[in-house]
Amino acid sequence: MVGWSEVSRTPVIRRPRDPSTDIIHATCSEFDKHSDLVWIGDSSGYVGSYADTVLAPYTRFAAHEGSVRQLLSYKKGVVSIDSNSIRLTNRRGLLIFKVTNKEIPQFKNLAQIAYISTNEILITAASNLIQFDLNKGAVLSIIPHEKEIILMSSNKRFVALGNVDGTIDVFNPKTNEVIKTFTSNSSTLSDIDLKDNTLVSCGYSLRHGNHVLDPFVNVYDLRTLKSLPPIPFPAGASFVRLHPRLSSSAIIASKTGQIQVVDVHNPSDVQLYQVDVGPKIVSFELSSTGDYLGIVDHYSLFHLWCQNPELSQMSERTPLEYPSLPRSNDSYVDVDDHEVPLNSIGLPYYKENLLSAWSSQAIFRSAGTIPKNIDPTKFDDLKNIRIDNSNTVITEGQYDKEKYGRRNQAKKYVSLSNGDLGRFLSAKNVSSPLKKKVLSDDSKEQIFDIKKGNPPNAFKKLEILYSKFGVEDFDFDSYNSTYFSGLESHVDNSYTNALIQLYRFVPEFFSFLVSNLAFENLHSNDLLRELGYLYDMLVKSNGRHFRPTNFQHNLSYIPEASQLGLIKKEILASDGSSDAQRLKVFNRFLLNKISYDERKQNYHSQRPNSFDKIFGIEIEVQKRHSFSSNSLRDLEIHHSLDAFLTDNHFKQLLQRNINPTIITFLEASMSRIEQIKNEHGAFEQSKIVRKIPPVLSVDLHLSQAHIKSIRTTKDWLKAKFYAARSNNGYVLVESLRNQDTSEFYQQYELVGFVAEISGEIDKDKHLVTFLQTYDETNRTKNWFLFNDFLVLPIAEEEALNLQYWWKTPVTLVYRNTSTDSKFCYDGWKYNINDEILYRDHFAAGTREGKRIEYELLTKEEAPNPGTLVAIDAEFVIIEEEQFELKSNGSRSLLKPSYQTLARVSVLRGDEGPKFGVPFIDDYVVVHEPIHDYLTSFSGIEPGDLDPQTSNKPLVEREVVYRKLWLLLNLGCVFVGHGLTNDFRTINISVPKSQVRDTAVFFYKGQRILSLRYLAYSLLNKRVQTGNHDSIEDAHTALLIYKEYEILKSNGSFEETLNTIYKEGQILKFKPPEENN
Repeated sequence: MVGWSEVSRTPVIRRPRDPSTDIIHATCSEFDKHSDLVWIGDSSGYVGSYADTVLAPYTRFAAHEGSVRQLLSYKKGVVSIDSNSIRLTNRRGLLIFKVTNKEIPQFKNLAQIAYISTNEILITAASNLIQFDLNKGAVLSIIPHEKEIILMSSNKRFVALGNVDGTIDVFNPKTNEVIKTFTSNSSTLSDIDLKDNTLVSCGYSLRHGNHVLDPFVNVYDLRTLKSLPPIPFPAGASFVRLHPRLSSSAIIASKTGQIQVVDVHNPSDVQLYQVDVGPKIVSFELSSTGDYLGIVDHYSLFHLWCQNPELSQMSERTPLEYPSLPRSNDSYVDVDDHEVPLNSIGLPYYKENLLSAWSSQAIFRSAGTIPKNIDPTKFDDLKNIRIDNSNTVITEGQYDKEKYGRRNQAKKYVSLSNGDLGRFLSAKNVSSPLKKKVLSDDSKEQIFDIKKGNPPNAFKKLEILYSKFGVEDFDFDSYNSTYFSGLESHVDNSYTNALIQLYRFVPEFFSFLVSNLAFENLHSNDLLRELGYLYDMLVKSNGRHFRPTNFQHNLSYIPEASQLGLIKKEILASDGSSDAQRLKVFNRFLLNKISYDERKQNYHSQRPNSFDKIFGIEIEVQKRHSFSSNSLRDLEIHHSLDAFLTDNHFKQLLQRNINPTIITFLEASMSRIEQIKNEHGAFEQSKIVRKIPPVLSVDLHLSQAHIKSIRTTKDWLKAKFYAARSNNGYVLVESLRNQDTSEFYQQYELVGFVAEISGEIDKDKHLVTFLQTYDETNRTKNWFLFNDFLVLPIAEEEALNLQYWWKTPVTLVYRNTSTDSKFCYDGWKYNINDEILYRDHFAAGTREGKRIEYELLTKEEAPNPGTLVAIDAEFVIIEEEQFELKSNGSRSLLKPSYQTLARVSVLRGDEGPKFGVPFIDDYVVVHEPIHDYLTSFSGIEPGDLDPQTSNKPLVEREVVYRKLWLLLNLGCVFVGHGLTNDFRTINISVPKSQVRDTAVFFYKGQRILSLRYLAYSLLNKRVQTGNHDSIEDAHTALLIYKEYEILKSNGSFEETLNTIYKEGQILKFKPPEENN
C-alpha cells in the first residue's frame, strides 16, 4: 500500500453568522458504501453529505436535537444516533423512520452502533445492549450489560465492545455471550477496529497522574483468542483502522496527524505520512473499498486522501439522484451587457491538447537538483535588531561556514550512491570465493579520505551491498584489518551497535556477562544471556564481521522496549526521532534490564547479585514541601548518570569566562536541586550522588548552546579525572596539584564514548564509537573507531577532538583505574552447567507422542576437546528477498531473505558403536509468521513448528542455541557441508580450527559441489531423493569427511578430486537420474 496523498480538502461546517452563537464543530464521519458520498455529523444535530472526490455539497438536514454521535452507512441511506434517538434517512435527506426514548424508554445514553447482520445492528445504551432491525425500524431484543461501553466494532460474526476501563469484550450476538475479554490498555481506549479475524486497539495509560497515549497498537487473533505482538507507534496511537480488503494491513494515526501504514504481521513493512490537521484529529475513517481515507480535523476541515485517484473507487458507485437541470439560455448576450455575469457563459470544450498537457513519460534533464531541507538549528540563535531607532527590524543569526560552506555559492552535485565504496569479491581476480581478500592501499585511501569541512568517509554511514552471490560476496575485510570484530548494520535496531561495542571493552562488564554464561538460563527475552553470547561470539570472530540477530530478536520481543520506542526496524522509514536520543533511552533500559535479569536468574540460588556493584550509582533523594518543613529522604540506585547543566548555571560560567568541560557537567549532575509542581503541591527535590561505581555510564543532555561551547573548547572531553567525596556529592578535578591529598581521590579513566556523526541532512545522522583498548603484548593503549563493520585505529587527539561541527558526544563510560580488572574471556569455564546436553527441555505446549529420532548423550560420552560431531541445520524464510528493478530491465539485490532456524541435527562422529547416531534433533518454535517453509529443501512441513499441531520434538531457540554453544566451547569439531551459511543464520561464530567443511575440502576453484552429487560421486550413495532430512545430510557429510581423511592419508585426494570434477562436467554435477 504505497502512494497515499491528499486529493481534496474542504470545510464541512457552516459557521454561524451570529458571533454570540456557540461554535459548531464536526463530531463524526462515515463513507457511504453504496454511493460516492461522505457523511458528516455535527454538534448541532445536523447531518450533511458531500459527493465525489471534489466533496461537493449534496444534502444537509436536521437529524437530531443533540450532537450526532455516530453514523452508519446502510443500503437505504444513512443511520445516525444522538444520545436519545436513532434515525434512518435516505440519501436525498428524506426521513424513513426515527425512534426516540419516548417510544423506547431504554434509548438512553446511546453511544455506539455496529452491524451484526445485513439489516440488524447492535446499539449500546445505558446498562443495555439493544438489537435493532433497520428494515423494520423496530427493537428485536434488549440485553442487560453493566459495563460502560465507549467503542464498538464488528465483523458481523463477533462484536468487539470497548469498555471505559481499557478492556475489550468479544461478544457473540447469536448467543448473547461474552466469549473472551482482553486487557488492552491500563487506562482507557481511544479506538478499536475489527476485520475478519483480526482485532486491533489503542488507548491510554496513566503516567504521573496524566492520561498518555500508548506508543503501540495491540493486535489480537480471534481464531485463537490470543494476543499477537503489538505494532510500535512512537508518536502515540490515537486511531487505527484495518484495511477492509487486506486485513493484514492497518492504518494508524496520532492525534497530531502522523499516519503509519503497516503490515500487522510484519511491522517492519511500513510507510509514514503526515496530515496537516492543526491541533488534533476529530474523526478518522476508511472507505469500504480501502482506497480512500477521510480525516476530520479540529477546524472541521475534511481531508480526503487516496492511493491512486485514477484507479480507485470510493464505493459501489450507485448513481446519485440530482434535480433536473434548468434549460440553458441560448439567446444572444452583448459583450457590453454588465447585467449578465461572466460565469453564466460556458466555455467550449477544447479539442486539441493544451500546451500544459505534458506527457507522463517526459524527462527533463538539467543541472538543477532538489533543494536540501533547511537545518532547523539555524534558527535557534536568531535575534531581532532594530535599525537606527526606527521601526525597521531585521532578524539575523550566526552562519556556520565550516558546516555549510561559503554563502551564496552553488554546491557541486554529489550523487547519493556510494559509488566504489562497496567492493565485491567476485569482481576481483580471485581463485576462491571462500578465502578472505583485502582491498589495495589505494582503495583504503578512498574509503578513509578526509575532505575539508565534511566528515571523513570512515565516519559516514556505511551500507552493505549485495551482489547475486549474496552477502558473502561483500568484501568486509577491506573495512577492518584489526582483530576486533565489527557488527553488521543491516539488522533491526542497528543504532544499538555503537553502545554494544562501547560496553564490550569495559572489562568488568564483559567478564560479568561472559562468566554468567556458565549458568543455565533459558528464560525468554533475557538480555543478560544474549549479550553474553554476543560478546563471546565477537571474541571468537577474531576480526570477522558478526551479525547480532539473536540479541536484536530478543530485544524486539520485549514489550517494554517497544513501549519506550526502542524498536527500529531495518526497513522502517525515519519516524522523526533521533537515534542519539533513542540510544540514551536504550542505555538506561539495557542496564536496568540486565540488573533485573540477574536478580531473576539468582532468585532460587545462593549466588550474590554483582551487577549493581559494577554500575550502581547511589543517589540520595530528598523531597521537601515548599510551604512546610515536611521532607522525605530516600536512597536510589541508578545505573547511568544523566549529565547536564541548567541554563542559569551555564550562563553564569560564561559570564565568568569559564568554558565548561565534561568535568563541569559531571560535577553539576552529582548534586542538583529541582523544582517540582504537581496536583499535590510544590516540592523541592535534591539529588546528591553518594557513591560512584567502578564503572560510570554517562548520558549527555546537551542544548544547542552547550554544543556551540564544546566546538570552541579544545579539550572539552577529558581522558581522565579524579573524584573525591564531599557533603554535597563529589568534587571532580582534572589533575592532583597536591599529592598529599591523593588518598582521598579516585582516578577515573575514559574507556570510550558514542558520538553522533551529522550530515547536512537529518538522514545522514548515525552513531559511531571511539574506544581505548590496552595491548597486553606491547603494553600500550590505543584508540579505535568502530563504525558498524568498520574498525579503524585512530589517534587519541583525533578521537577526543570534538571541535568538528559534525561530531557530538552522546554516551560516555569512565572506569575506576584502582580496580585492576582484566578481561576474562573464558570465565564460563568455571562451574559450567552442561546438563542441557543430557536431558530434554521441550517447549511449553508440546504435544504428547512426539516422534523421537535421536538418543541423548550420556555422562560417559561427555564431549572433550577434539570430539567429532556432524551437524546440519534447516531454515524457513520469514521475509522474502527484496530486489530493485532498474530501467534497463536488470535487477539488483537490496536485501537478502531473512531466514530463521527451524531444525538442528547433531550426530556422534567419533568411531565407536554409536558412530553416526544423532544425539540432538531439535525442531525450533518459530513465533513469527512464516513466509516460506522451503519444504523441498528443509523437509519442514506447515505445522511442524507449532506446539499445538506438531508431533516433532519442539524446543525454544534458547535451548538449542545453548546446546550448540556448549559443544563449541567444550572444544568439539563440527563436520558438515556448507557450514558458513548455517553458522551465520544460527548466529554462532566457530573458529576455523573447529570446522571440517566438506564443501571447502572438495572445492577446486570452479564451482562448489552439492552434497547430493558429492555423495553420489564419492560414496556411490543417493541422498535427498525426497525432501531434505538434516539427519541424513549430516550423516552423509560425516561419511564424506571420513573418506576425505582416507584419500589424504594414501595420497590419492588430488587425483580423486580431478576425477569428480571431470565426471561432474559430463553429468552437469547431478546424479544420472536427475539428468534423465
